[in-house]
Amino acid sequence: MTVAPESDAVIVNPLRASGLVDSIGLERARAHVKESGGLLSDALLRLGLVKEGDYLRIFAELYSTRFVKAEKLKGIRLDETLLERVGVRSGERLRMCPIHWDAAKMELHVVASIPLSSSLEPELRQIVGAKSIVVYVATTGAVSALIRRAYYRQDDAFKEVTANGAGPPMPPVQKPSETYDDEGREQTGTNIEKPNVQVSAEMGASVMDDAPPTSETTEGKTVMVNLEALTIATLRRENARYRIAQEFHRRVSLERSVEAMVDRILSVVFELLNADGAAVWLTSGRYASKSRNGDHVVEVPRTIIDTALISTSGLLTNNALLDERFDRSKSVMIRGIKSVMAMPLRTRSGTIGILYVESVSMSAAFTDDDLPLLDAVAAQASILLDNAALVAQVQKEVETRASLSRFLSAAAVEEVLSGRMKVNMAGQNAEVTVLFADIRGFTTMSGQMPPEEIVRFLNAFFGEAVDAVEKNGGVVDKFIGDCVMALWGAVDQREDGARKAIAAALEIVQRAAKITVKGVPLEVGVGINTGPAVVGAIGAARRLDYTAIGATVNLAARLCGIAQTGQVLVTSDTLLRAGPGVIHEANESVILKGIDVPIVPYSVKALTMPLQLSQVSSSGGSHGKLPPLPGMPSPLKPR
Repeated sequence: MTVAPESDAVIVNPLRASGLVDSIGLERARAHVKESGGLLSDALLRLGLVKEGDYLRIFAELYSTRFVKAEKLKGIRLDETLLERVGVRSGERLRMCPIHWDAAKMELHVVASIPLSSSLEPELRQIVGAKSIVVYVATTGAVSALIRRAYYRQDDAFKEVTANGAGPPMPPVQKPSETYDDEGREQTGTNIEKPNVQVSAEMGASVMDDAPPTSETTEGKTVMVNLEALTIATLRRENARYRIAQEFHRRVSLERSVEAMVDRILSVVFELLNADGAAVWLTSGRYASKSRNGDHVVEVPRTIIDTALISTSGLLTNNALLDERFDRSKSVMIRGIKSVMAMPLRTRSGTIGILYVESVSMSAAFTDDDLPLLDAVAAQASILLDNAALVAQVQKEVETRASLSRFLSAAAVEEVLSGRMKVNMAGQNAEVTVLFADIRGFTTMSGQMPPEEIVRFLNAFFGEAVDAVEKNGGVVDKFIGDCVMALWGAVDQREDGARKAIAAALEIVQRAAKITVKGVPLEVGVGINTGPAVVGAIGAARRLDYTAIGATVNLAARLCGIAQTGQVLVTSDTLLRAGPGVIHEANESVILKGIDVPIVPYSVKALTMPLQLSQVSSSGGSHGKLPPLPGMPSPLKPR
């Protein structure tokens, strides 16, 4: 297991504050590390300078959790499925081992080594989909041995772990410099929301030790575990990421809007840092600021924004007026900014802005210890702001999907949401192909059937018609009694819309014939027309339909009205746009209601692959040539 470097700020200060180690013992431990390698914590345990139980109680108290000794970890039984689910790489990187999964609570229990990784809980929450993570602390040697036994099948992994919980001496493995800062804190930059630590009251009573008491008698001496003795500065340094992650999740993540979330973030900043003003600047153009006294707007100089955006570890200056990086910034000079800290807000998709704090009242208001603190705040703020933006995006998509679903088919909705189609809800002129298909003799049939039977065969017909339309790239506009209206070109302009409509019409006729009513196949007629129409969301405020209106639509409806059983009637405009390969017959011209001129309907017999224009059928129909002139005899009776 890869181990991180340790320092006084991480390991020694809490032990010193609790009276468990003194200077002499510390020097002995450091000399042991220098001679034999390994970790300072292991040296303290290996030399018996601190007892395992005392050591773990201090850090269990510090992290508000419980602990488990190495001896008890030896006998713990692990779930192979859970181990595989978490993975050895996660275990080694986060210095932990999963020990229990509570499926009912969606709760994962793990044992982790000290110091806890700031990304421990958010990463595990994402990996296993847990609602909460229960963390128990153990020595580094014990956790390392448990990982080797669990994942590498080293049954004797605990052989080299001392009775006091120390692991075998090992040379420290140094991670890249940007991964750990000079005090041993992990700089993971993981952009995953961090939940609160939750401790299970009943988990593993036979395995876990009790929660740390406030005092304990050990070998004739009383060890006072008084965390109040730890100074605020020490706590901020060694637990900034861990504690702040919890606090942000508890106090900030409850906000849903970006505005409320930013306001809460700025409020937390004032509680943690000695700042006169703070601001969040986002690349999206959003900006929010707050002053400690609430008496003015904090304006972030552009030079500071640009410098912070490209920085890898943030920006800190004790006196911006004297900092040569900003010597040409008029805003810095005018506002008299002295102390400044700024940290980029980074997410999975990139840098989204900066978090800025300033002091105009004093120089050196912020120290080197405050920069990691602001980094921790910025890391959590980035996660929460990114999540809020994703929630807003999903909500907008849900609303758009719900709105479009009222007008368009499911396939068309997906096309619009993906950007491959565009819908102008306000209305536009478009060339469309309109199809009407209805059942012949429906009024007579419905008068002789019970209601449930009528609904059954109507739904069967509509289901087949919708499938045929959508299969051929059309959009079902609406159902009118026993009639289906469908459109091509209302959502996306396609050159083959007319041809696709004819294909759908022939398929509707075939599918309808397979539906029987009292043993008789269902009979339908279809009318199709192509031409200009007005397309848009039409209706009242509480009831809109995305549809097409105009003479083109009316003519298609009239053709459907006079179509005989199994007949597909189209206009010359539709035939011209359908291209070659449409087998058809011309009928006598007719006068239709609401149409000023005689119309020649064409009966489509079949649709074949496009042929060369020179290939002409010997029958009365045509293959790939222009429709015949009006007047070709073919009796056509009204419906």
